Amino acid sequence: MSLSRKFILAFVWAVLFIAFANIVVLYFSYTAYLREYLAEKIQLRNEVTIEYVNDIIEQQTLDDIDNIFNDVELEFFELLENNDGTISLKEDRNVGIVVDYLIQSGVTPKYIEEIIPANNFEKILDNIRDTSSPEYVFIQKLFWTVIISNLIFILLVAFLMLIFTQKTILPIKKATSSIKKLKPGKSSSIIQYKKQDEVGLLIGSINDLNQRLNVQESIRNRLLADISHELKTPITSIQCYLEWIADGVIEMNEKNLNSITDEMSRLIELVNTIMEYEKFENKKLELNTSVEDVAEVLEQVIETHNSRLTESKQSIQIDNSQSLFLDIDTSLFKQLTHNIMWNFLKYAGEWTTLSIYITKSSIIFHDNGKGIEKQKVPFLTEKFYQGKEEKTGQITQRGIGVGLSIVQKIAEAHNWKTTIKSDVWRGFYFRINF
Repeated sequence: MSLSRKFILAFVWAVLFIAFANIVVLYFSYTAYLREYLAEKIQLRNEVTIEYVNDIIEQQTLDDIDNIFNDVELEFFELLENNDGTISLKEDRNVGIVVDYLIQSGVTPKYIEEIIPANNFEKILDNIRDTSSPEYVFIQKLFWTVIISNLIFILLVAFLMLIFTQKTILPIKKATSSIKKLKPGKSSSIIQYKKQDEVGLLIGSINDLNQRLNVQESIRNRLLADISHELKTPITSIQCYLEWIADGVIEMNEKNLNSITDEMSRLIELVNTIMEYEKFENKKLELNTSVEDVAEVLEQVIETHNSRLTESKQSIQIDNSQSLFLDIDTSLFKQLTHNIMWNFLKYAGEWTTLSIYITKSSIIFHDNGKGIEKQKVPFLTEKFYQGKEEKTGQITQRGIGVGLSIVQKIAEAHNWKTTIKSDVWRGFYFRINF
């Protein structure tokens, strides 16, 4: 699972946990405090005594006597007259006059509330503002319970997120420590990380980069050693001949001159090989294309390798059941196929066959030779890389390891895609997709 998805899921679970925990706390605390609140109300109701009832009756009697001596009707009708028959209930005094008149007229409280609705919400607010009321105590307890429980939940979630973050970042710290210990181009160690997330992709890229640097360092060392050896031999030989001639040890004759010339030719051939590749590598390929029969061009290239194929007991076969005409640079295409066939001749081994399959969208080169290790395949198109590291013969015969690098560049110039596969004793597979 990717790191971004992990963090998103962790955040969602944290929000859901806090929301669910709040619902649970609110439910149980509300239920408990409501029972306590109702118990207080019931207790107040149970504490009503006969003295309290007598006081209520006495107060009611006094109110009735006051009503007898107050001219309620006169006050009510006077209020009507002063307000053109419409009494505004926005003023508390007007509400009191109307209520007194209705009571004086014998209207029950039920119908009085229909005429002048009681403001129960304001009563509730008044009760909540009263610090000695059960309602105030109920709200306060519920409020502080929710606040304290949320603080606990937030601290718990923060602690769990800290553990999750440390567990997630720990591999990055380990990978960073391992990266610091790496010596690019000199250390072949691999950073181990099995999870397929962003860290895994990063570590995989670092391992690939380190492996490529190691291969490049190996290529550089081997190339320098090869070139030094190949240059040293003819130069030393020429130097010896010239010193012997100068000292009179040997005579200047045709045989010695031919030996010196051969060594010079060998030296020039090696230098020219490297210079030609560098010239090819650094220049931008300009295609001079024409529509050609691919099978016919391949037959022409195979013809040039017949003698070598006979010597090495190898063969090349073309399956051209599907004719293919392509708009190609013929010269570059021949060079491409020459390099692939030369690679086959050098590495496949005796009694092997290179099969070439032509389809409408691709050309496949597949041999049944020795092949190379699968882990070496990504480096086959690197400059100066050689699949076989042992030194067999002269560098001019075994090449300097640029064949597939040139093939790759020619394919890219034509906007073709290439695929290379190989394994030990599984042969070599090279595919060009148009």
